[in-house]
Amino acid sequence: MNARPAVLAALLLAPSAALAQDAAVATDASARPSAPAPARAAGECVADPIPADHAPAVEVTVNPPNPQVGDRVRVTWVFRYRTNDRVEFTPDAVALQQAPIELEYAREQPERDRSVHGERDGRLRSEVVVALQPFRAGDVVIRPMSARVNTGDEIARICTPEVRFRVRSVFGNTSHPQPRDITRPEDVRRDALTFRQVALALDALFVAVVAALSIAGWLRRRPKVVAPPPPPRHPYFIARDALEVLARGDLLARGLTKDYYDAISDVVRRYLGGVRAFDAIEMTTDEILAHMRKHPLPGVTFVEVERLLRECDLVKFARYVPAHEDSDEILAAAVSLVERGRPTMSTQHEAARGGAP
Repeated sequence: MNARPAVLAALLLAPSAALAQDAAVATDASARPSAPAPARAAGECVADPIPADHAPAVEVTVNPPNPQVGDRVRVTWVFRYRTNDRVEFTPDAVALQQAPIELEYAREQPERDRSVHGERDGRLRSEVVVALQPFRAGDVVIRPMSARVNTGDEIARICTPEVRFRVRSVFGNTSHPQPRDITRPEDVRRDALTFRQVALALDALFVAVVAALSIAGWLRRRPKVVAPPPPPRHPYFIARDALEVLARGDLLARGLTKDYYDAISDVVRRYLGGVRAFDAIEMTTDEILAHMRKHPLPGVTFVEVERLLRECDLVKFARYVPAHEDSDEILAAAVSLVERGRPTMSTQHEAARGGAP
């Protein structure tokens, strides 16, 4: 009878004990510290969740693709995104400058192009270019870097692709070169000497052509020496030769008496104008006589000059037909007038120097 109450009491106390044990376990679990989250590397890029239609396409190119030590390497990040979105990206200087291979910023950086270009598919394209310069051979790894996408409703972070390229040595492109067979020596001295001789000959020809052209240009630009004109002939010699031509001519035989007298008048007029330095051909007879009255010729009277010119005017203008003997006399009178003005030696020297005869 005494055992049954004890069993009932145990059954009633069992749930309470279980609940107390569970509470103790929970309290103990909450009192213990939580496990630490995995550590994140310094500078590691963390991307934010972004809708697929807003995620831009990122492409990275390296030019030249296989650079050598000392080359100027251009790394270009190309972003393609929706029309209403905006992408902002600034390269991380710490990620680009790598001490193990002495990778540094180039001295001359390309100008930053902040313009946005449209694509055929309606998307936009922008570029960011950085110039680097490696000074040691090795592998270059540029970790992903963070860029921001502004969709208008939110700003999300994205990660650029990892960039890898190898910097080769300037002393060879083979990683592990092997020795080659020894080839027989070749005589290159003759070819080298021939090439040098041809080059020198071409240089000499070029210098000769340039010198010839320079001399020719200098000769063309040099003022030319013009020979002085011959001294003017004395009016006496001009008149004498003209009267001799008339005496040997056939104007009278052909009946051209007027032309004969006109020619004698012109010879005498040119002679008088040449001796006294005036244009007698364009003057009338009265004007010539007025001038000769003021400046007479030595050995020639004024009456002789007037008679000869008046008689020629009668034939030229008054249709006077002289006899044949008169024609001979007028020629003789003209010859006599000219011969009395024969220049002396001193007069010829003065005429040669340009002075008045």
